[in-house]
Amino acid sequence: MAEEALAKIDLKEKPVAGTDDHPSTMGARATRAALEAAGLGTEDLDLLIYAGVTKDWPAPWVAAFGVLHELGSRRAAGFDLMGRCAGGIDALWLAKTLVESGTYRNVAVCCAERYDHLLGPHRPTEVVSDAAYSAGAATVLVSAEAGNDIVAFSNFTNPDLSVHRAGGPLAGGSRIPVDASSVQENLHVWRGGLSIREVDSIARYSADADRHNYPRILKQAGFEAVDFVVCSPVYPAPQLEVLKELGVDPKATLFTIPFLGHIGPADLFFILGVAIASGRRVGRRVVMSTRTTVYSNALAILGRDDGLGIRVAGEGLDVGLWSPASSEVES
Repeated sequence: MAEEALAKIDLKEKPVAGTDDHPSTMGARATRAALEAAGLGTEDLDLLIYAGVTKDWPAPWVAAFGVLHELGSRRAAGFDLMGRCAGGIDALWLAKTLVESGTYRNVAVCCAERYDHLLGPHRPTEVVSDAAYSAGAATVLVSAEAGNDIVAFSNFTNPDLSVHRAGGPLAGGSRIPVDASSVQENLHVWRGGLSIREVDSIARYSADADRHNYPRILKQAGFEAVDFVVCSPVYPAPQLEVLKELGVDPKATLFTIPFLGHIGPADLFFILGVAIASGRRVGRRVVMSTRTTVYSNALAILGRDDGLGIRVAGEGLDVGLWSPASSEVES
């Protein structure tokens, strides 16, 4: 099953976490790189919002404090925002609001993932997304001195919450506490088990979410056209069809999953960073969108000058894999 899953999503390779790579340590390295790229130090950071899915320890562990501790930041505030893969966009919109209000000047949105401890070394691949889960971290710095503005936000919630538990553990909450019986039945571990009916239902919802979010984003932002789209579906084809339907050039995007796998909400940050670092034409008008089983959102960024004014830094990535010539998406 694993081989079939890898072939289906064209997954060529993916990063694997080292023994000492945890969400907090990887998140701190990404945050430090973001601060350095912006010409700032840890003392300039006012707030860190952790929007990743995985953490070093189970709740009530707060991952934001773990990242700040590893970073050596003592004055910054921090909290976790758990929105699954859509949490990165929610956190960006919240950070923009806090900066514009004057509450903070520099807010870091950090996403760091290590899924292997959830899937387990002996857990069989049950759904395609299992094969794509990987490890890594990305941080975006939202600053009052940025060369761009976050100008629009839209969201769309799936009225069918029956799939909300898909992929996660059944035990560990108030409805099914962790006890000897639930552990014996492995209810405390992550699992996949979507039926064909549920998969089809999610696909329909995802398309409806795009048709809802994209037009609203364009209207709010005043975009007559989009220069670049940041989206990270496991299966690109349905997403590209909707983009074409909405008049968005399917070639104006880039997918990182063939070489990075799926790193939760960090995917969007990686896509934009890779596009800029590899020399892709990103332009001034960018739309970011995420679709999950129960919640989808989108956000628009407008550069103040000719480009977005975003500086990118990091380690462990060969951006040459996404050179303009090799990464164009066939329409």
